[in-house]
Amino acid sequence: MEYPLSQLRKYHKLSDEFISDLKTRIRNIEAPKNSTLLLKGDICRDMYLIEKGMLICYDFKPETGEKYCAWLLSEGDFVTSVDSFNNQIPSTQTIITHTKSLLWAITKQDQDELTENHREFAAIRLKLNEIYNGRGREMDTKGKWPKEQFYEWLIYKYPYIAKATKVAQAHLLGISRDKLYEILKNRSEKK
Repeated sequence: MEYPLSQLRKYHKLSDEFISDLKTRIRNIEAPKNSTLLLKGDICRDMYLIEKGMLICYDFKPETGEKYCAWLLSEGDFVTSVDSFNNQIPSTQTIITHTKSLLWAITKQDQDELTENHREFAAIRLKLNEIYNGRGREMDTKGKWPKEQFYEWLIYKYPYIAKATKVAQAHLLGISRDKLYEILKNRSEKK
């Protein structure tokens, strides 16, 4: 229980009442590699905090239905299918454990009740929304760079991405595996 508390304390001081309430609602999950946490078309009922491991989210192009990696998240990240979770509608995404993972989960109902009953949690949620919205805008902007430059930025900003499979890295960059191997080869030749 100390890990989720340490992560939340990064954003706001926590009252004893909040901590006590959270302890009755949060649950710990050990998930093997390739465990499906959310399937496209299902309603996202949980928000996860990653203590160990990496999660991958696949989205699908509306025109073709083609699957692509929308994001990879790792230790310390809060993860959910935002639209599905917030609005309790079918998800357009699939979320899978990319590695064996240790997660903390909370339901939508529990999150809403914690937000209503504890001002510090409402403030934390606002800060997390700002962070993840900013991250999304930054990824969209940087994703327009040449792919070699985008890859360098990704690895610098999010070093854990280097541990992801090459398929996931290529999907995240929006390129073929062959193009990724070419980038990696050029990168190693420069060193």
